[in-house]
Amino acid sequence: MNVAVIGAAGHVGFPFSLVCARAGHKVWGIDVNKKACDDLNRGIVPFIEDGAQEILAEQLDNKNLFFTENPSYIKQCDIVAIMLGTPVDHENNPRLDFLFNFVDYTLMPFMKKGTLVLLRSTVAPGTTELLRDRIYENTGWVEGVDYYLVFCPERVLQGKSIEETETLPQIIGAFNDLSYFAARGFNITYNKSDQIYLTPREAEIGKLMTNMYRYVTFALANEFWIIGEKQGVNIERVTKAINHNYKRMDLPLPGPNVGGPCLFKDGRFLLSDIPFGDLIQTSFLINEGMPDYIFNRIRLLQPKVKKVLILGAAFKANCDDTRNSLAFKMKKVCIKNGAD
Repeated sequence: MNVAVIGAAGHVGFPFSLVCARAGHKVWGIDVNKKACDDLNRGIVPFIEDGAQEILAEQLDNKNLFFTENPSYIKQCDIVAIMLGTPVDHENNPRLDFLFNFVDYTLMPFMKKGTLVLLRSTVAPGTTELLRDRIYENTGWVEGVDYYLVFCPERVLQGKSIEETETLPQIIGAFNDLSYFAARGFNITYNKSDQIYLTPREAEIGKLMTNMYRYVTFALANEFWIIGEKQGVNIERVTKAINHNYKRMDLPLPGPNVGGPCLFKDGRFLLSDIPFGDLIQTSFLINEGMPDYIFNRIRLLQPKVKKVLILGAAFKANCDDTRNSLAFKMKKVCIKNGAD
């Protein structure tokens, strides 16, 4: 099939482009970043991703993969996979204008009838329905008849995206059986795992739950660490002990940098219109408060701390992504308290 990947130079879109090309599809990776497209067409991998260098070189050589700024290639494609970033604004409100602008001014002018649109961006519940209604209002096209629209969230570990895209179960949020089977038929060309049928809103919430489960669990680990500090107990030793061969316990170790582009913002999508999200909200306060807490802990040991070395700019090990890393908040806390 001919596949357009929208946002193909990003941390999620680039590995997905490689996976589709390796599965035998003709892939146009579309991105507004011209330099990134030029670099990718020259075989330059922009960030750490296991196996990416070899697959990129192979698929460029096979002529299965091409990166471009030009969205008109959508006209040639049977599949359009949307993998645009969906950030929050300075007041932590979800921003979907990038996605809506793409659909209004880029997708609809070029999309042909019969196209399968895979929305793989993380979005607020109800967004896929809004896109369906938007397309109908502008074109009169009926979803499931004139084209197919599904929400298929990515749930990959950064740096392992290629492997996990090909092996993890795929969730397909579809409005009807025809759209589900259209998406399933495409997915199984590159993924041999289960293809799970949900409604779009169920799938949207499921993606957010996946990330918030991790975020809240990390917050619990950090709260236990703070309690351990007060009690004079090494919580890392305790955590390892209670996890050991106990199948109902899988508590992560505490850490000061629960950040990254997903875990922080995705909870905002869940909390945007409910008044009782205390557990998630408290998790934000714990995780985001760790730099201040740790600096105060340092100052108890070294009251006149003047110089600080921060090791670990990325938000996790073996990763070069520093987006939303709390290392930068730690730096601000140090400066605020007069440390160099």
